[in-house]
Amino acid sequence: DIPRIIEEAKEVIAFIRERAPQVEVRFSAEDTFRSEEQDLLAVYEAIAPYVDRVGLADTVGIATPRQVYALVREVRRVVGPEVDIEFHGHNDTGCAIANAYEAIEAGATHVDTTLLGIGERNGITPLGGFLARMYTLQPEYVRGKYRLEMLPELDRMIARMVGVEIPFNNYITGETAFSHKAGMHLKAIYLNPEAYEPYPPEVFGVKRKLIIASRLTGRHAIKARAQELGLHYGEEELSRLTQHIKALADRGQLTLEELDRILREWITA
Repeated sequence: DIPRIIEEAKEVIAFIRERAPQVEVRFSAEDTFRSEEQDLLAVYEAIAPYVDRVGLADTVGIATPRQVYALVREVRRVVGPEVDIEFHGHNDTGCAIANAYEAIEAGATHVDTTLLGIGERNGITPLGGFLARMYTLQPEYVRGKYRLEMLPELDRMIARMVGVEIPFNNYITGETAFSHKAGMHLKAIYLNPEAYEPYPPEVFGVKRKLIIASRLTGRHAIKARAQELGLHYGEEELSRLTQHIKALADRGQLTLEELDRILREWITA
């Protein structure tokens, strides 16, 4: 009964306004994206004059980016420009970041996020991933608004408090987020990091990790590491050395210390 929902919502909002006029009031409809759009818009339009913000919740994470964009546009049309719009997206189908971005594109003013995306079931929009998405599009704005270098510390703190590990491939703060291993990738990173990185790691307070001592390494990476150690080889010698290191790494993981020892011993061999 939509008229009844509207009237009861108005009564509750009026009660809040009377008791706490300074409080910001938000009205949200749960499971927004499985609701009838016509009913949803009727409720939002009727409630908009009485609240500061309306909320759209993708409660079970089934919305697609196109659906989010289209519905936020319609909600913006009926509530007008003065009312804020908040998006709350779950990540059950892996679309939380994309959906949050499309909500902003369509006119939403707020996005719910959590550190590491922690929330019910598969969680909601992860702060790190959403910041990464926004940074690639508006780096100066994002850098000016947020202390991005705090993200790793916050992720680690929450991981400790909750008792979970930060996923190895987590956005920005995961162990492999800025790791480079393949020979072609290493060469490109030495020449121009932007070739294989969407944003500089130092902006977010993390460091790049070059995995040189692997079977995927190449001449350029070995040469660069040797030069860092003050060592130099001819081209033919460098090729032989590279093949030697690849063969050793194929039999078992080499540490950087082991690689450095091999490079130094090669000079005196």
